[in-house]
Amino acid sequence: MSSGLLDDPRLGAGNLFRLAAAATRGAAQSRIELDVPYLTLGGERVHRFTLNALDELTDRVAAGFHHDGIRAKDPVAVFLGESVRYLIHYIALTKLGAIPVFLNSSLDPETARAFIQRVGAVAVVSDPERLAKDALDLPYYEADPYSPDQVTYFRHTENDPVLIAHTSGTTGVPKAVQFNHYGFFFGIRQQADADLGERILSVLPQSHASAISVLMSGVLRGLDVMLATERSPKRLVERFAAFRPQLVVGFPKVFVDLCRLDLDPADFASISYWMCTGDANHEQHIRKLVALGNHTDRSGRQQPGSLFIDNFGSSEFGFAMFRQVHTPTSDRYGRCIGRPFAWIDAQVFDDQDEPLGPFTVGRLGLKSPTVTAGYWNNSLLSEKNRVRGYWLTGDFAFRDEDGRFYHVDRTTDAITTSRGTVYSTQTEELILRNFPGLQDCSLVKSEDTGELVLAVELADPAADLDGLLTRINETLTAAALLPADRILTKGSEEFTGVTGKALKRAMRRTYAADGAHGQP
Repeated sequence: MSSGLLDDPRLGAGNLFRLAAAATRGAAQSRIELDVPYLTLGGERVHRFTLNALDELTDRVAAGFHHDGIRAKDPVAVFLGESVRYLIHYIALTKLGAIPVFLNSSLDPETARAFIQRVGAVAVVSDPERLAKDALDLPYYEADPYSPDQVTYFRHTENDPVLIAHTSGTTGVPKAVQFNHYGFFFGIRQQADADLGERILSVLPQSHASAISVLMSGVLRGLDVMLATERSPKRLVERFAAFRPQLVVGFPKVFVDLCRLDLDPADFASISYWMCTGDANHEQHIRKLVALGNHTDRSGRQQPGSLFIDNFGSSEFGFAMFRQVHTPTSDRYGRCIGRPFAWIDAQVFDDQDEPLGPFTVGRLGLKSPTVTAGYWNNSLLSEKNRVRGYWLTGDFAFRDEDGRFYHVDRTTDAITTSRGTVYSTQTEELILRNFPGLQDCSLVKSEDTGELVLAVELADPAADLDGLLTRINETLTAAALLPADRILTKGSEEFTGVTGKALKRAMRRTYAADGAHGQP
């Protein structure tokens, strides 16, 4: 860690990269490795950045923005192919006090245009194949604007916005999430002493706040980070061999995709930790991964197998909310998301906003310095997400008597039937645990018939679906859960949102009564 950097009262999310470069100038620094090289205006292909090189480049980009009239508090939309350019524009714009507005590379142009208009962006950085130059009446940057001019750095205070990100859009049009200088950095500061190895492979979308968070954490600790923007499981395994990370960070889909492969332990020899942020992961996938790699136990001895750090969070938090660590021998699953971090106050509420006791499912709410300042340009929706000073996460959960929390569903995905409420995620967890021949599954209620439809991804495409449904329903009934009415198959990439989450709202509309979609 940079000596004295954490003692700098100016330090926060808006200036971390600049101050870290200044504090380590002339000394060993973090390096940011790229799986796809960055192409400069001069045609140079850059495969890695030191902090100093990144600082010098972003000075020139910031000067280019300033030359064109971009000033403090100006929102600037960034909608690019997956690359280090998101990081470059984050640093350059925050140097000016401007506000980067990140859009995921996979957003369709119409949704992107509507989102950019909603946040009131004053300019757009994009590619013509992603967003046409005439799609919006705004200054348009196809390449990074360079200028040799000097930059006057903006001096951030605690509540200055440093990033507008967007939610995954699983419930509809993405919401614009605001992160500030102090809150976005708070969790990183609290975990600055955590030892998770010296080399990190980040498989997070570079447009997501969590990707910036991981980079800030790595730089603060003086670690080397590789940005893996090519995320097919086979390419990732190649990166493991070449970069030899101790820690791999990603969203749940990354780890599900890896588990679809026939994994060779030799390819995972360097890995000690897996870290996931977002939704809780399924036991089936965690157990397969922790059997790989190796780790050092508390006594300092090398042990076979790795650790899976399951960080439960959402787009509205600049840092994860809960942490559950799985080892090769641990057995606490069943959607347990662990305890909240020490700086987080977690509560479960009923429909009347009253706190609930242990073992009662309700709406999960949190108080934390890391919670978003609100949805940009939508104060009404922001207020509707606040209850008694807590921010509602959009999840159903319960806690046990020891203060551990268990996630059962998204509030938008819970299924109301005449036979009672079905928590889809809880049901899927039970199914995957008992049926290893399934790679993944989703349970939804058909909009037209009200049937409970189970969409499965099979390891063996020739499996008997009717027989499988019978066995699954026997398992559900034995667990006092409602059986499914119909089963069909889905592909691994079907109904997947821009961050890899399952789009159950789309499934509900698509799975018609005649079973026309998928194989009935």
